[in-house]
Amino acid sequence: MTTQDHAALPLADFQIEEDFVHDERPTIGVVVSLWFPDMNDASATLLRDLTLAGVQSVRDAGGRPVVIDSANTEVQTSGTSWHADMDGFVYLGGADIHPGFFSTIPLSEPFRGVDPQADQFCIESIQHAVAEDAPVLAICRGSQLLNVAMGGSIIQHLDNHRAVIDDHGNIAFIDETVSIEPGSRVAQMLGKTQAIVRGAHHQAVEDLGQNLRAVAVANDGTVEATEHVDKEWVVGLQWHPEEVHADLEDRRNIFESFVAQTTRSSVHDATPVV
Repeated sequence: MTTQDHAALPLADFQIEEDFVHDERPTIGVVVSLWFPDMNDASATLLRDLTLAGVQSVRDAGGRPVVIDSANTEVQTSGTSWHADMDGFVYLGGADIHPGFFSTIPLSEPFRGVDPQADQFCIESIQHAVAEDAPVLAICRGSQLLNVAMGGSIIQHLDNHRAVIDDHGNIAFIDETVSIEPGSRVAQMLGKTQAIVRGAHHQAVEDLGQNLRAVAVANDGTVEATEHVDKEWVVGLQWHPEEVHADLEDRRNIFESFVAQTTRSSVHDATPVV
């Protein structure tokens, strides 16, 4: 790390006592990198806030979240062995994906803020989850990882969807209007074909991955949501339904629909690692 880098966020900050209680709640693997190269104080604060919100959204919807730190080298060596203890998977936001996963650029080429080992772990996890037809909710970076995992590519830079810096130096999200395909799962979840969502991204889906279809777009045509055409519940959202100022009813509908799909009744012994 450089002197400006922020240390990894402690996993224990995101788990509470009730997450260790094994009951009838479905067990949800919440995959997020709690560190990435060049992470500074501002990006660490944003990552902390969004991860806390995402994990709490799973709890509020009736799930039991188990946070999986995709930047942790011990976790990375476990591959997908932990999948057997999960009923569904949420992939949260974070850093950019190394372009070597969707272009001819070699993975050995360094890029600022990029962690190819974490990317590889997430891509393999998503591929395994989709192959098992497990419920998947992929948010922001997660939606891009979903597309790459299915063989798609990413627009590497956009200007008009980026977060802004407010008067206090904090990273502030922007409101975006998205048009949603009638009859899609996203439209059914939200009960509407247009929504105002909270966005903060400078990359997005370009070429769609195999068996993915775009079901929501921004006014400029940027893909804002994808769904798998063959699997029961695999959804990618470029926006942040968990963000504090996002529409509360939309957030509830999205996470409750996801958790409801994780219907396995067996009680797992997955224990959060703290």
